[in-house]
Amino acid sequence: MWKALGNRLRRFKEQVRQAKVGEITSRYFVINAFDGAMTALGVIVGAYLGGRNALTVILAALGAMVAMGISGLSGAYLAEEAMRTRHLKELEKAVFRDLSGSQLERASRTAVLWVALVNGVSPAAAAAISIAPLLLALVGMISLTWAVLASVTITFVTLFTVGLYLGKLSNRSIISYGMRTVVAGVATALIVWLVGSI
Repeated sequence: MWKALGNRLRRFKEQVRQAKVGEITSRYFVINAFDGAMTALGVIVGAYLGGRNALTVILAALGAMVAMGISGLSGAYLAEEAMRTRHLKELEKAVFRDLSGSQLERASRTAVLWVALVNGVSPAAAAAISIAPLLLALVGMISLTWAVLASVTITFVTLFTVGLYLGKLSNRSIISYGMRTVVAGVATALIVWLVGSI
């Protein structure tokens, strides 16, 4: 059983490599983790300002998390499948051959699934990390205010980490990119705070 699973994973990895989706998935992961963290930040701060309890804040953030995950997964799947199907059809015309069932077609299908999975999981994972402290408030271990402060802090750390990765990808100052993503988060929290205080 474990050997068969290992073989499947190796085949999957090889098909992903053949489909050359490493750069695409890195980009999707970063963009969507950023989106997930920012959305969670806005929902958490907004729900807290609305005078809600821990459960309401968690449910609002979970709702956003699930929506982002499903949207990312289905949107990327449909877009990537359409593009790769078109590319395969163009290739078939160029080589005058049906590529159904070929290694290239299997790699293309694997790439679609991999990109969709990364696109769906990354925003949901980032949001889940952000709302984790709220669970402590839900069970009464800490106050809602402290939970929200912890969630906001964790979100800023997530944003900074995403920025560091972007800086590494661009071969520029990783600290500069980290600060840019944090500034975007601070701006989001301030705007939500100002709107909620009106």
